[in-house]
Amino acid sequence: MVTITHRPAPAAMDMTGIELDRRLLLANSIFGLEDADKRARSFILLRSQIMSGFYAQGGRILAVTSTQAGNGKSFIAANLACALSLIHPTVLIDLDLRRPTIGERFGLTVEAGVDDYLSGHCAWHDVAQKVAGRNLTLYPVRARCQQSSTLLASDRLGRAMQSINADPAQPICIVDTPPALILDDIMLISRHAAGIVLVIEEGRTTARDVIEVRRLLSSTQVVGAVLNRSMTGQRSQYYGGYYDAT
Repeated sequence: MVTITHRPAPAAMDMTGIELDRRLLLANSIFGLEDADKRARSFILLRSQIMSGFYAQGGRILAVTSTQAGNGKSFIAANLACALSLIHPTVLIDLDLRRPTIGERFGLTVEAGVDDYLSGHCAWHDVAQKVAGRNLTLYPVRARCQQSSTLLASDRLGRAMQSINADPAQPICIVDTPPALILDDIMLISRHAAGIVLVIEEGRTTARDVIEVRRLLSSTQVVGAVLNRSMTGQRSQYYGGYYDAT
């Protein structure tokens, strides 16, 4: 059962900003902006759970991770952020610095990225790409970075997260992170997050892996898990369900 609680009306949408190519989004399996599309239904249900639980309890920054690469975390993060933006100001940040995908998935031209900000080469607001007609702001990565841990350990990441928490519009921030069991990046990111969603791929993610992630991230609340099924070939991935953490 999905419980929906009262929440403030979303701030007025900014009609200026970048225009997204709807055909490209759908080709890249981003359905979250299509509220009438049956493929978006599960993300809309997940949105309600997040807003009535995590956000209603004061959470603002939610990291999305998985145990291994290829489990569908970026797919989940992008679609969840899009679905949230239909009803509330939303920020989507790509912090998977070694394998960023958000810029490509949304068809963005990135002149200044999160990597540039963390390196001290630009301001945080220079990275933001507001989507025209939507309550959605994207923070993509410009170029892959192999020294990701060094950048994520800097004070600049903390200042960026503080600016989101202090935003009077009270946006909810979805952060696409690296897989938890491949790099230590998620531990550097999780200290700035109020909660974590763990993406589990049916048939690939093991119980042992989930237990290990919970151990590594014990200082940050795992607010839930998403069961994701990956289709073969060029077919889109399918989001299977959301489960509150116990």
